[in-house]
Amino acid sequence: MATDNNTILNEIPIISVCGKGGVGKTVISALLSRTLIETKNKPVLLVDADPVGGLTSAVGVKVVDTLAGVRNKFIEEARKGVKSDIEQAADQLDYFILNALVEREGFSLLAMGHTNDKGCFCPANKLLRSAIEVLISSFKGVLIDAEAGIEQINRDVTVRVNRVIVIIDASQRSMDTLLMIEKMVGAEKIAVIANRVPADIKLTLPGKAELYGIVPEDEELKKYDREGVPLWELPADNAALLAVKGIAVKLGLVS
Repeated sequence: MATDNNTILNEIPIISVCGKGGVGKTVISALLSRTLIETKNKPVLLVDADPVGGLTSAVGVKVVDTLAGVRNKFIEEARKGVKSDIEQAADQLDYFILNALVEREGFSLLAMGHTNDKGCFCPANKLLRSAIEVLISSFKGVLIDAEAGIEQINRDVTVRVNRVIVIIDASQRSMDTLLMIEKMVGAEKIAVIANRVPADIKLTLPGKAELYGIVPEDEELKKYDREGVPLWELPADNAALLAVKGIAVKLGLVS
């Protein structure tokens, strides 16, 4: 592992895709991650940070273990009782995280998964932040498909993120979520992507964040999604995929 992760974290793109539920956040994450993987000469780390999942199936990957599972194993080790057991479990945390990593050609994927605890996901979110810092040195970029809403931003999961991509639709609720995220991280860190917005609707964004592009409603994509076909299998000339590729260029993520 690198000795100076702060330098690494500042040098590579660490992207969090956020937005209210139902705006197509996972779809955009899948298309954007495909674009990054196809253009980077080093693996990209994908993080399915939504406890209910979505990105894993959208990209066609099956996971055996998750960060929630890692945390449960860590707790089991620590509960063995004596101080030496707890210290040993802490030393093994990196090992547990690496075991949860699914490695494929061009990318690796880490999934949040479900926690056994009721209520707040704060402990799992804290582990997610630690896991990203543990793994970052091996990758050319990181894309996080965040959970819906603002919880992970509010809990500093995205503290190391240098670009927050907020997905909106034409609804007022998505605009309200955008404005809340802007107040948390600052407009200069945000790029807005509009998804499935009809051509006859003129978008006016609240705050100062910039709209980087619109991804059109796409029947082919909807068919893949409805039938459970991985979105990475969309043809190269798919309209939604081409729109996302154009936005990635505008963001400076690819050339």
